[in-house]
Amino acid sequence: MGRLALGAPIRFFSPVNRIEWGSRLVQVETHGERMTARAVIVTASTAVLASGKIEFRPSLPVQFAQAIAKLTLGSLDQVAIEFNGNPLGVQSDELIFEKAVGRQTAALHANFLGSKLCLVQVGGKLCADLALQGEAALNDFAINWLVSQFGSDLRKSIERTHATRWNKQPWTLGAFSTAVPGAQSARKALSKPLGDQVWFAGEAVHESLWGTVAGAWEIGEHAANEVISRIRN
Repeated sequence: MGRLALGAPIRFFSPVNRIEWGSRLVQVETHGERMTARAVIVTASTAVLASGKIEFRPSLPVQFAQAIAKLTLGSLDQVAIEFNGNPLGVQSDELIFEKAVGRQTAALHANFLGSKLCLVQVGGKLCADLALQGEAALNDFAINWLVSQFGSDLRKSIERTHATRWNKQPWTLGAFSTAVPGAQSARKALSKPLGDQVWFAGEAVHESLWGTVAGAWEIGEHAANEVISRIRN
């Protein structure tokens, strides 16, 4: 995917803190530097937009602000566990779900793409609470959950672990968007251009493939095509 940007003027470690729109050109401010453009595509998560990390001048119209507020981010993390061999005795890419009697549960994607990696997925309030405690808490929960399903011998085969903590990532502040009941139309509202200058993209904007890379990719391409079409006219 990184090859798609070869030759493009990409600038890293330059978080945008202000977007000024409404005049002839859009002005984007990052670290005190200003850039101008005829249009801007904003792919920041709805949680980042709602947090005010990016200031819009003038402020976003009510329909955009309400749409962002209705598309909050849920809590979902994965703990990657690399084993020495296949101590679980399962097939590649096997999906395993527990018949749980409480909320202390998870799901498993075993031997991911034929590798020795097993991905334990945790979501909801349990995930949020564990993430607050740190990566070690997520790792411990995932290992203990696997032990409860497959036995304690698997501990001897663990090579290394790593857990995501999307709620604690400052540039996402959560996993993927979840529309509150009755607010599915917020995705469509956010897909509209703002003054033919600002387009919003990302998984939250897609009406059917939200929460996926495919949805983010598709809506990004759509926004880019829209921008090109408006600029050419």
